[in-house]
Amino acid sequence: MNRERRKALGNVFFDVAKYLLTTTAIGSFVVKDVNLVASAIAAVASFALIAIAYYITPQDKEK
Repeated sequence: MNRERRKALGNVFFDVAKYLLTTTAIGSFVVKDVNLVASAIAAVASFALIAIAYYITPQDKEK
């Protein structure tokens, strides 16, 4: 049971990271003046979320 919860939570973190990167990329096309600080913060936050998701998600057991 705990393994499935960790896997679901890891998927949530991956999804949030994808959404953050997607909104940043689309926002840079819409806005004329791109704020590099905001883009850098979004990129760092996304990579941090990906790292958290990687460590939360349990590794598959070999049979």
